[in-house]
Amino acid sequence: MSRAFEHITRLLPRRYRAVVRGFTANARRYLATVSLQNMGYGIIGTVFAIELKSRGFSESVVGDVEGALALAAAAVCLLLPPLVGSFGYRRLMVAAGVALGLARLGQAYAPSAAAVVALGLLYGLGDGAMQTLSTAFLSENTGRSGRTQLFTADFVIRTAAIVAGSLVGGIMPALLRPLTGEADAFRLTIVLAAALMVGSSVFASGIKDHDRGGRVFAGWFSALKGFSSWGRVARLLVPEMLISFGAGLVMPFVALFLKHRLGATVTEVGVIQAVSAVAMTVAALATPRLARKFGLAGTVVITELASLPFLISIPFATALPVAAMLFWVRGMLMNMSWPIYNQLSMERLPAQDKPLVAGWVRFGWSIAWLGGSALGGRLMAGSYTTPYFYTAALYAAGSIATYLLLRTIRVEETDESVSC
Repeated sequence: MSRAFEHITRLLPRRYRAVVRGFTANARRYLATVSLQNMGYGIIGTVFAIELKSRGFSESVVGDVEGALALAAAAVCLLLPPLVGSFGYRRLMVAAGVALGLARLGQAYAPSAAAVVALGLLYGLGDGAMQTLSTAFLSENTGRSGRTQLFTADFVIRTAAIVAGSLVGGIMPALLRPLTGEADAFRLTIVLAAALMVGSSVFASGIKDHDRGGRVFAGWFSALKGFSSWGRVARLLVPEMLISFGAGLVMPFVALFLKHRLGATVTEVGVIQAVSAVAMTVAALATPRLARKFGLAGTVVITELASLPFLISIPFATALPVAAMLFWVRGMLMNMSWPIYNQLSMERLPAQDKPLVAGWVRFGWSIAWLGGSALGGRLMAGSYTTPYFYTAALYAAGSIATYLLLRTIRVEETDESVSC
């Protein structure tokens, strides 16, 4: 594991490498886990929607798969956090990796739209678990002095893995098509993504948990009874849900927009997605400096609002290179502050409340994504451009809500004990 992690850390600038190597063993195992999963995500993001469309499924099916995923993820985000105390992070992350891989493997060979959507529920279980566990796990496995660097490293390594996955997702079908035909080329590419996701469980199995015990349901009700951070949940849910609904309208359909409106090949789609991830990764390295200057909430708001002119310009693009540039800049600005936002959501919370806060927030995100993707699939069936304007309005509202509701949260001044 350590050798693989060394290769991953080479993706970071030199000044970050020493910081990453100083992370706890648990944090390093977690980063290796999500690097494999996100490589799978990159492959899926390039080929999955195109593969469904090539099999005769409509855009609404793509949206319904995302909706099923979000529905299952919402349930997991709501029910899972209190169970961390009984099961521990390790077992839950191992199960999540297996669920992610098996679901995508099944979808590659599912014979009907209903089966594809149903398997989206299984995928949502794994996705919801990782969404819920990640932020709290990172916060618990580092002290305050290295927290911003760890959240940033998490984001950078995730997006670097997505870069690799996007390139593989774009190149592999082109290489396999002469040998297997288009349908099997897409399927085998998705199988590779599934294998990477299942393989992530190997790294997750090495995570060291504190001793866990107690009855599951007793622990669940005890965690809810002792939860004291409802105010934070309410303040986080408003911007999260606005932005998630807006993202759901367009993000699942980017590959279709590039291919069917602008004539991009699958390889070009993969390259565009990869470069977008590279831009986000490079930009994310600047977020700790921005946070020191503008504060956590200020950094999130400034970068998100700056992305909106580029988002609104995408529907007017008639040439693929122009659209690609707009996607790259928009994605970089909109997403570069997510490590800061994740840190902001956990600041000054009791340790026992962190998994529950993360779970409730991801529940809200998933419910909004369910609505956005289901509506987006139907809007995209009529127009590949109109939903972008709705998304811009929702992003603006979410950014303003972030500033109004979260600007008073301050970084903790005392360090936390970290183990494992």
